[in-house]
Amino acid sequence: MAENFQEAQNQTTLRDRVELRLSSVLETQNSVLENLPTGVLEVYASFMQIMKVQADSAWQAVTEYQDQLSAFDQTIQEYQDMLDGKTALPEQMSLEQVQAMLDLVKETRDTFLRKGAAEVNGYLSIAQDLADYDLTNKAVSAALGQSNPLSGKGTDFWRIDPNAQDIYGEIDRVLGAVEELSQTYGDSYSALNSELKRRDDSSYFYKYDRPSQNTQAGDRPKEYVLKELLERTWWEFRDKSRDISNQLYRQNGQLTL
Repeated sequence: MAENFQEAQNQTTLRDRVELRLSSVLETQNSVLENLPTGVLEVYASFMQIMKVQADSAWQAVTEYQDQLSAFDQTIQEYQDMLDGKTALPEQMSLEQVQAMLDLVKETRDTFLRKGAAEVNGYLSIAQDLADYDLTNKAVSAALGQSNPLSGKGTDFWRIDPNAQDIYGEIDRVLGAVEELSQTYGDSYSALNSELKRRDDSSYFYKYDRPSQNTQAGDRPKEYVLKELLERTWWEFRDKSRDISNQLYRQNGQLTL
C-alpha cells in the first residue's frame, strides 16, 4: 500500500512538473508575441502563410509520386496474376500480349521512379531551404516559443533516393517531414494571427483574417504539381502499348488505332 501511495505521489509530482513547464512555455510565448511590434507580427504572419503554401506543394508532389508508383505496382501485380493463372485473361488478349504489357509497365515504372524522384526532390530542396531560413525560424520561435524542429536536418534528409531498397519507406519519411513542416507553419500563423486580432489593429486586421490556401497538408489542390510529368508518362505509355497491340494483332489483319 505504501508503494502504491509513493507511486501515485511520484506521478502527481511528474504531472505537476509537466504542467508547470507547459505553463512557463505558454507564458514565455505570449510574452514574446506581446512585446513584438505590430509591423513585425504582420511580416511574420504573412511569411508563415507563404511558407505553409510552399510546404503543402512539397507534400502534394510527394503524394502524387507515391500514388503513381502504387498504381504501377498494382497494375504489375494484376498482369503477373494473369501470367500465373490466378486470374483470367481479358477477352482477345493472349499470354504473349500480357507478358509484353507487363514488361512495358515495369519499364515505365522504372523511368517514372527516377524522373519523378528528380522532380519531387526539387520541391523537397525548397522545403529544406524554408526550414533552414533564418527569418522563418525567427517567426516560428516567436510564434510557438520553440525552434523549428526540422531546421538543420541536412540535404540527405530532404531527398528521396530512387535506389532505396524500400522506396515506400523512403517516401513515408519525407512525407512525414513535410507534413510536420506544414503543421509548424500553420500553427505559427494561427498564433501570430491571434495576437494581431487581440490587438484589434484595423490597419492590419483585414490582411490576416484569411485562411491559407490549404488549411491542412492533406487538402489536395485541384491542379497536380507533377502534371506535366504525369501526362508525359501516360502518353508515352499509351503510344508504346498501342505499338505492342498493333504488332501482335497484325498477323490477324487487325490494327489498333
